[in-house]
Amino acid sequence: MPPAGHAAASRPGFHLSATAPAGFELVPEPLPVTADHEAGYYVFLGCGDYPIITGKETHALAAWTLDQWRDLVSWMGRHGMNRLWVLLNGYTLAYPSERYPELRDQHARNVRENFLGDLIDHAHRAGVQVYLMLTTDGHGRDFCRLHPEAVRRQADGSPGAHFGLCLEHPATQRYLDDILTEVLTLYPQADGLAVHPTESDPERFNPESATAFARETGLDLATATPAERHAWYNRTYARFLHRFFSAARRLRPGLNCVMANCWWQDDQPDIYRAELPADTRIAVWHYEWGATSAAPWSLHQWRRHFPADRLIYMPTSQSYLCPTEPDQVLARHCGTDRLISTALAHGVQNTLYFAGWDILDEPARLLDSLLARHPTLRLAPESERQALVPALYADYAGTRARLLGSGNIVQM
Repeated sequence: MPPAGHAAASRPGFHLSATAPAGFELVPEPLPVTADHEAGYYVFLGCGDYPIITGKETHALAAWTLDQWRDLVSWMGRHGMNRLWVLLNGYTLAYPSERYPELRDQHARNVRENFLGDLIDHAHRAGVQVYLMLTTDGHGRDFCRLHPEAVRRQADGSPGAHFGLCLEHPATQRYLDDILTEVLTLYPQADGLAVHPTESDPERFNPESATAFARETGLDLATATPAERHAWYNRTYARFLHRFFSAARRLRPGLNCVMANCWWQDDQPDIYRAELPADTRIAVWHYEWGATSAAPWSLHQWRRHFPADRLIYMPTSQSYLCPTEPDQVLARHCGTDRLISTALAHGVQNTLYFAGWDILDEPARLLDSLLARHPTLRLAPESERQALVPALYADYAGTRARLLGSGNIVQM
């Protein structure tokens, strides 16, 4: 591709370069950028599930001040990133819960200062909407320790993985209802509610689950086939979520509602299309930027059952487990572009990065913004995008060069 000052300089975005030391150049848009679709970050206000990844109890974002968060959302608004999702529970509670004070995150500044409402107000002035993110029947570490009777049980009676909760247990139901009421009472100006199902296997053999399974299916949970149990887990969760979202909207009419998918749901999106409220959206997360072929992934499955405007694609930001070697960093950026471009080829224009426990410096955030707003296949006519996805994997640099109208190609 041409050096700085040619095709790249004329078009905002992420551009490969034979001359730039990093192998790419960023061409910003004139500020302020007008957002034309959703883009932003999903972050943790408390520990979330950070300990399971690192073995550490807390992280830098949990200690951020209100001024730091204001600076971030102001920057986002200027650069066309108009969504911020904040996780408020997980292993701990990242807000000053009155119902469960013993579960408050001891390291989370929002617990001590309760600044999230002020941040939401500031975000609105910056053109950024804020969604409250809640885990439901997974990652309930401190609640499991407090209420072992609600822990998800395997067939042999041992606890399930990753502090999973039995969704049918009354204590679990009270806990989830209480959290929902608390956060919507504390932060009524929030724009949306997003939920995170359990990431661990939903298998559970608690007495409460066996009773509900028999009542609803006429089958014995202990002898049912895995397929029979799996269908029930999905239908049960979808119906729970319908009730959960309905309760949220009684407290906060007009609230936008989103479910983030997990692996055990990906084979049965039809159940969620049938059971969820008709305007519920699905955030499909898939982080495999290292893929070398255009093999279908979870977004394809959800897209077969949901219209594109009800889907959000969630890749990872640079702050989450990003390599540091220059060649790998460039490969990561190209791989993320491929994924966002694939989503766009299927009509999914909204991109929300998982950042979790870190937000990097401005150049990294600028790249996140430009990849979300200007993926390669945005250069192609809508009717040609799906056909170009394999080419983007087979010859990334050449496909970009052709779409940019240049015959000069960076070898990769």
